[in-house]
Amino acid sequence: MKILATRVEQFIHSIDAEIRAVLVYGTDNGLVRERTNHIVSLFSSDPSDPFNTVEITKEKLAKDNSHLLDEVLAISFNGERRVIHVREANDDITNSVSAVLEDESANDPMAGFLLIDAGNLSPRSSLRILFERSEQFAALPCYPDNEKNLEFLVLDMIKEDGKSIENSALKLVISLLGSDRQINRTEIEKLVLFAGSSTLITEEMVLVSLGDNSESSSEAAVIAAANGDYKNLSLHLEKVWADGVEPISVIRHAQRHFQRLHFVLVQLKSGVEIDRALKQLKPPLFWRVSRPFRSQLEFFSLSAIQSCLVKLTDAELAAKTTVMPTILACDRALISVAQISRNQRNVNNQ
Repeated sequence: MKILATRVEQFIHSIDAEIRAVLVYGTDNGLVRERTNHIVSLFSSDPSDPFNTVEITKEKLAKDNSHLLDEVLAISFNGERRVIHVREANDDITNSVSAVLEDESANDPMAGFLLIDAGNLSPRSSLRILFERSEQFAALPCYPDNEKNLEFLVLDMIKEDGKSIENSALKLVISLLGSDRQINRTEIEKLVLFAGSSTLITEEMVLVSLGDNSESSSEAAVIAAANGDYKNLSLHLEKVWADGVEPISVIRHAQRHFQRLHFVLVQLKSGVEIDRALKQLKPPLFWRVSRPFRSQLEFFSLSAIQSCLVKLTDAELAAKTTVMPTILACDRALISVAQISRNQRNVNNQ
């Protein structure tokens, strides 16, 4: 049985009694672990009890096709239904799983529940095809959360703690989160803990509690782009991608930077003193950004800032709606920003 990604959460919270086995697979390792752990907890009062949960390696099954069926048919000592968990599986165990599917004895209500986790399996994977075509087996895909899923995750976890979050802070959290579900949960838990007794999570709280880990490397790349510094931009982007920072997060970091430049520059042109204009920024500038930010105010025009924002918006749309790799879209946008910055400097120096 093929379960759509949008229906997986609903499925694992009410697994039909006729389902004998589940395959949890995909590129999001954290989400695979989260869902397999949840499924184990449905069948076992103590998931750590070796009599209730039996883990088998794919290497053992590849050598002995009958071993998996023997484990499924074994009866638990305490009367609970056993979970037979095969970790990091691949197509080498397809024959072993097929033997379970074909054996009618495995339909007994007390026969073990077969749970298999795997990495990314192509549509042509024999193991995945076996699960998708059987009415008694189910295949659950686990791929990185999209923006809407991340929003639901953040709101659910914050609501569980009796808190709410500002819209701007919510957008910021989403931009800072990555593609691994377990890491994302840890980051959100960190934010909730940082908020303490406050019932409203603000943008400043998000930056202070989550910003250092995911923004420090991308911040340097954004500053280099805004300075028109190609060399440092290239170096910092290499570090950004090595750190596993999400390209959309870098694009949105750059958007916030230029939106803040635009806000302050409008204030300056209306006669407001620079220190007073900077104090109106919420959250305030980090100390390490203050000097380059002030310097950029001296040579950027409002029209040039708007051009940069258009480039960044186009990059975000391309990353979401086209086949262009998100890293390539981000790289091109920041290089374009750096070119606009250089042009501005050249105009000012004439």
